[in-house]
Amino acid sequence: MVLLFYLTAAVIWDFTTFRIPNYFIFFGLILGASLLPFRGYGIQEILLGCLCPVVFLYPLFCMGAFGAGDIKLFAVTGLFLGGLNIYLAAVSFAAGGVLSLFQMLSDKSLIPRLVCFYSYLAGCIHERKFMTYPSYSPQKKKNQIHFTAAVMIGYLMLCAWKECL
Repeated sequence: MVLLFYLTAAVIWDFTTFRIPNYFIFFGLILGASLLPFRGYGIQEILLGCLCPVVFLYPLFCMGAFGAGDIKLFAVTGLFLGGLNIYLAAVSFAAGGVLSLFQMLSDKSLIPRLVCFYSYLAGCIHERKFMTYPSYSPQKKKNQIHFTAAVMIGYLMLCAWKECL
């Protein structure tokens, strides 16, 4: 239940400011760490839950396709969920894909975004390296989604599948 309230606050914060401040992440880390004795997870499961999403999502941050606050949010959820955090990341990405699709359909940008993505992939293949994704720009917020909403949806779906509240 604690994580549900924390994620709700994160979603509100993200929708209000379009970012998740470090002190809010720090509060979540302290909160999650203080509840560890009650969760029953071992150190290996906690490390798996906290570090795997961070390691796997860092390249997306480097490409400009993912926010640092969202990655740090997964570190916080890892303290609460342990190894289940990997499932949360997968379900959150599926939810984020659906949210993105709805956004692109609503603002009629699906075809231009697909062309942009194809050009990006072709450029990466041609240059043989990952480049910054061209749609990332703090001024182009309409091209971004609030991924905290996808994490919240993912968490609720995970709770429906496995009792984790």
